[in-house]
Amino acid sequence: MSLKTLILKMIIPIYDTGPQDWKDLQLKVAKIYEDIGYDTKIEADIKLARGTVNVDVLCVKKTTAFNETIIIECKYWNTRVPKTIVHAFRSVIADHGANSGYIISKMGFQEGAYESTENTNIRLLTFEEFQSAIRPVWLGAVVDRIEEVGYPLRKYCDPMQTFAAQYYDRLSVERQQQIDGLMSKYYQIALHTMRGLYKNIMTGRLELEYIDKQILSNGKDFPGVQIKCLMDYFELIYGTCISVVSEFDDLYGEKLRKR
Repeated sequence: MSLKTLILKMIIPIYDTGPQDWKDLQLKVAKIYEDIGYDTKIEADIKLARGTVNVDVLCVKKTTAFNETIIIECKYWNTRVPKTIVHAFRSVIADHGANSGYIISKMGFQEGAYESTENTNIRLLTFEEFQSAIRPVWLGAVVDRIEEVGYPLRKYCDPMQTFAAQYYDRLSVERQQQIDGLMSKYYQIALHTMRGLYKNIMTGRLELEYIDKQILSNGKDFPGVQIKCLMDYFELIYGTCISVVSEFDDLYGEKLRKR
């Protein structure tokens, strides 16, 4: 997908390419739920009333009140999923006591499959439909994570900060120049980690009407990189924060910003 196409559509997908095979479909789905805060396991054995069964992706979010469990079946088939598969999946969800279940199909579903999920906690989706449905939830979680991981970089790169002044003054001129270079190079990128660029400061809600334009604009600060999907953009920022903060730590000789 070209940059021009993205600008016209103004809806950047989580992934810009579909799964390459059934394993890739499992990995992509699991990665999305990991980013949201779930513990995920691929090809997990779960207990049912009459034994165990293997499921493609098991997602569990642990809280102090209760655990939320989602079970996902990934069907990378060249045919539509029949309703018999949906009926069997309904039994798995009910017997295990999962909060919800999803069947994600490459080619969609046969006639009657959707009707068999009425008044249930099961959803039938293609991978594209899954991405579209979960996109706001995933974005909300990833933006919060980027805000947190970007905090040390924002402090290191902010010329108005004085927390490191005493350490800076003790360094050699060469190291001071290296630090100055890092601050200049990554100041703008550090700003891209601010939650306020993606969420309304007052309400905390995602600015979904503007977020694509914001991300495409931010992407220009990564020379030689073309932003094609949300996963690439946020993983690039995340990796940059980790590596550059490590460079600052090495130059100062210790971790000055643990949070």
